[in-house]
Amino acid sequence: MITFSNACNIIKKTVLESKDFELVDTEQCIKRILSKTYSSKLDLPRENLSSMDGVVIFKSEMKKKLKITGESKAGDIKGENFEPGQCHLIYTGAPIYGGNKKVIPKENFIKKGGYIYISSFPKQSFIRKKSSDLKKNKIYLKKKEVISLRSLALAKSMKINTLSVKKKPRVFIICTGDEIICNNKEDSLVTPTNHIFIQNLVKTLGGEVIKILFSSDEESDFIDKFNSEKNFDLLITSGGISRGKYDIVKNTLKKNGLSINFDRVAIKPGKPTTFGVFRKKKYFLGLPGNPISCFMSMINFFPIFVNSFYGLKFSEFLFRELKSKRSIDKNDNLTRFERVYIKGNFFKVFSNQDSSMLHLLNEANGILVRKPHSNEISRDQKEMIMLLNNLNTYEI
Repeated sequence: MITFSNACNIIKKTVLESKDFELVDTEQCIKRILSKTYSSKLDLPRENLSSMDGVVIFKSEMKKKLKITGESKAGDIKGENFEPGQCHLIYTGAPIYGGNKKVIPKENFIKKGGYIYISSFPKQSFIRKKSSDLKKNKIYLKKKEVISLRSLALAKSMKINTLSVKKKPRVFIICTGDEIICNNKEDSLVTPTNHIFIQNLVKTLGGEVIKILFSSDEESDFIDKFNSEKNFDLLITSGGISRGKYDIVKNTLKKNGLSINFDRVAIKPGKPTTFGVFRKKKYFLGLPGNPISCFMSMINFFPIFVNSFYGLKFSEFLFRELKSKRSIDKNDNLTRFERVYIKGNFFKVFSNQDSSMLHLLNEANGILVRKPHSNEISRDQKEMIMLLNNLNTYEI
């Protein structure tokens, strides 16, 4: 049995960064990871533009009475020139001809009989200079950048309609156990829930679920389900990985090319959690059948796989320093993941930490991670708590 930290390090060192990529419509790339660097195809603005409604005049113009000889509005391709002593009406976003002009806001003049009468000349030019936002051929989006709403808008303004992004890890899920298999599913001994945890956490944490199957504890049934899908990056199973008579998952997979890196971890809940490797960069994560154990191992180990697969820190749960509502005894030799309830700046550990109690998992909004042999926690002592309602997977 290995420590939790050693198990995490094994996954980090074993899972190789994927080099696979795909082209995706830019507007569908939120939370995707760029597989290449992008530079702007154009200058933006493409021309000098007015930042105000008003009139455009020569910078050197000193006359306060100017003749109106034209008009420029947003959407025009180019601005038109005029002579000294003249001006053009102009609107926000309209192009301006040449670099020797400035804009007089409408508050600084009156318009009468085809002329304007300027009351004062502002010091500002009120012009958005050509390429002041984007410069052609300059890099703005970098490889391994996670696309946010802000960078997506930037990519669209750069006239990039598709982006090359890293492919998501393809995850194949098999949930096992005679207790969840029955010809009439309404009469099954146990209502399956682990696939709900696994499927949704895979999606939330950056993976792609390609198939979910349910297997009995018969080796032939399990191997039929396993052989039904070959194109996966990670196989996740729940149940069947302990050391009982009907725990057939590990031995069955070992006969089919699995090399196990670890299969018992000094944690609670989740001790039977197993990790291994098939050939051709295919990996295995075996989760316990108990729902709480399954959930805890999934949130602790799957993000490590995802981050290693992508080659950057993509998914992680956020922590917050909170005060303990009551004293907690010294820990034993296990890393413990204890469900807590957070209210304000305090947390309270649930007295019942049984790994089958789904209603307590529902009430919990945080996890206290206790290191092996950690000291007693006194009342009002500050501890870092994993926040179940806050997941840092990408920026807005």
